[in-house]
Amino acid sequence: MNNHFLLMLIFSILTSLVLTFIAKNESRERLKYFFLLLGSFIVLSILAGWLMYPFPF
Repeated sequence: MNNHFLLMLIFSILTSLVLTFIAKNESRERLKYFFLLLGSFIVLSILAGWLMYPFPF
């Protein structure tokens, strides 16, 4: 599996799911919190990758 975006998406979904079930009790709160975490993970991961792109590692 060489698609980094797909791996990041799978990691984000699973991590958001676990953190949501740990943090919230109500179904509606869980749903809102899940999408907030998922969006945050994806946006911040893309931003971090974009900021690190010019550095030759």
